[in-house]
Parts: sequence; C-alpha cells; structure tokens
Amino acid sequence: MRRSLTLFAVGILTLTGALTGCSQVQQAAEEAASSAADQVADTAKAEALKRACEPVQDGTLDASDITLLSTMIEPAEAAGVPSSMLDPLRELAETGDSAPQAAVDRAAQMCEDAIADAS
Repeated sequence: MRRSLTLFAVGILTLTGALTGCSQVQQAAEEAASSAADQVADTAKAEALKRACEPVQDGTLDASDITLLSTMIEPAEAAGVPSSMLDPLRELAETGDSAPQAAVDRAAQMCEDAIADAS
C-alpha cells in the first residue's frame, strides 16, 4: 500500500512537472505571437504614416497632393498613427492649395522626423 502511494505521488509530481512545462511553452508561444502582432502593427503604422506624408515630403502642395492627402489621413488613423502626427496633415488638406508655405514646411519636417523615428 505504501509503495502504491509513493508511486501515485511520483506520478502526480511528474504530471505536475509536465503541466508546468506545457504552461511555460504556452506562455512562450503567446509572448512570441504577441510580439509578432505588435511588430506587424508597428510596420503597418509606419507604412500608413509614410503614405500620408508623401504629398508634402517635397515641400510643395498642389491640387493632386491635396486630393491624395485627403484620402490618406483616415487609413493612417485606422492604422494607429497618432492624431498629433495627422493633425498638421489634416489642416493642410482642409486648407487646400491656399495653405501657407510655412505650414507645408512644418508638416514636411514633422513627417521626416516621424518617419525617421519609426524606422
């Protein structure tokens, strides 16, 4: 009887160790998946920012740039680009080709800095 209890206890300890190992494997897998998802989200956000910034990167703003800019802000927002980065672009889109050159220059510089930080 005592031997049976000992074997039972050893079996329980073995099972507990196996389950702990499985738990650690599961945790590692979940952390890896979360890290990969974060990396994909960061890449998507950086790409959306680059696209939204394209119309102002050359320091000019014409009618086709305004049209493109207007269509890029919402997808960038959906990708997680912060409003603080999109607000200057949104203002340019709303102002149109009457935007002051200083505003275009500020937006272009903001874009350059944000894209460099995202890379």
